[in-house]
Amino acid sequence: MAVRKRSLRRSKLVVKGGEWHALVAASASDADIVHLELEAGFPPEMRPQALENTRRALDELDWSNKEAWVRFRPIDNPQTREELACILGGRPHLVYCAKVKSARDIVILDHAVTQCEEQLGIQSGSTEIGAVIERVEALANVKAIANASPRMGAIMFGANDMALDFGYRRTGIVGIDHETLYIRSRMVLAGRLANIDILDAAYMRDDLEGGEADAAFSARMGFTGKTAISARHIAGIHRAFLPTEKELVWAREIVAAASNPDPDKRRFDNELVGAADIARANMLVGRASR
Repeated sequence: MAVRKRSLRRSKLVVKGGEWHALVAASASDADIVHLELEAGFPPEMRPQALENTRRALDELDWSNKEAWVRFRPIDNPQTREELACILGGRPHLVYCAKVKSARDIVILDHAVTQCEEQLGIQSGSTEIGAVIERVEALANVKAIANASPRMGAIMFGANDMALDFGYRRTGIVGIDHETLYIRSRMVLAGRLANIDILDAAYMRDDLEGGEADAAFSARMGFTGKTAISARHIAGIHRAFLPTEKELVWAREIVAAASNPDPDKRRFDNELVGAADIARANMLVGRASR
């Protein structure tokens, strides 16, 4: 397997483990992350094949320019630990289990991953874990979940499952989505405090313009990335997470002002440039150059 580096995490493309051709296509896509799905999406009799395909994909496909994440069934499922051991041998970047409710679920997963790493001779702590926030109980505990383990790398919003549990009605209005603002805000706050990535839910329609607008909404909310169910949405997601031209003009002028050797002349619009402005400007310029 090729040596892999941690990539940007703007886009996460979901692909079912039971479909080998889809796994091959996803690994060659422009997505920053490929989500290999082992929780659902195929009949029970296909599970052995899905497990075999997923491990084969990790072993044989080129992941040098992206990350491979794998989602399993809930950690309390009797077969999850066995499947986890099989998949970890293929060295995914991050693993997570469905239907997380509390920090305890993360701690249990952490222990299971640690045991697998020891048994497989994998460097301890090298596998990240994550959590999908798709239950009301998980939302209530999102801060604790985000901080439950040093391995935590990301939390992700599961909007459709959450709708069933929370009881909100999805409007489908791109860029507004008032019914999920509270949930999204809590997730972004928890993720930022824990210094981990926060990925928004997928846009479920096919139109590319709507998908890009929805991704721009995610970026404005403070998410670091977004899930996609089609590779066609990846380019729009990446554009949405780039700084706007207006932001870049501002950032470059701030950087230029900050380089003035005279502190009293470090001004923009007749105001002194502060440390927070400089830090944000450098972040935007750096993001645009990636």
